Amino acid sequence: MPTIRYLLITTIGLVLLLGAGFFVSRLQAFPILINKEAVQDGAKVTMRFQITPRDNPTTTYSDTEQFIQGQHSIPPGLEQRVAGMHPGDVTTFSLSAEEGFGPHDETKLQIIPTGDLPQEAREGDTVTDDAGRSARIIWILPEKTLIDLNHPLAGQPLIVTLQIVMVEDPDEEAILL
Repeated sequence: MPTIRYLLITTIGLVLLLGAGFFVSRLQAFPILINKEAVQDGAKVTMRFQITPRDNPTTTYSDTEQFIQGQHSIPPGLEQRVAGMHPGDVTTFSLSAEEGFGPHDETKLQIIPTGDLPQEAREGDTVTDDAGRSARIIWILPEKTLIDLNHPLAGQPLIVTLQIVMVEDPDEEAILL
């Protein structure tokens, strides 16, 4: 019994000293020790991502996103690359404009009445309508305003780094990294 107590106290001390991340990263080297669900169609996935336009490396977009794999709610290039990944997996890759947010679509440029904008809106601002659509203001004239409904990253080749945080099978509990 003293041996088990000694091992338990030693393990707790090492976790406090080295941090839990140290042990999790070591366990990830032995997948059989951790039951990890792979990303597959129908799974609810939580991922952290960082997206940088290849032509503008000083601009970076990062966030945490939750989606259902296979429902095509994220860009196709991202959805293809996360398939088969496990919680804790990290990858970096390039995406063409088509694989990412698509080409810049000139038909998504619209002229609206300037009176429809918030009073404090300025050129370059992003505004959102009642339906939740976002648009960037290109120019403002007294009577008319040109807005761009394209995604801000449309038409740009991208560098993406993502980490799978959690995979939830609809029939089971969440599997964390």
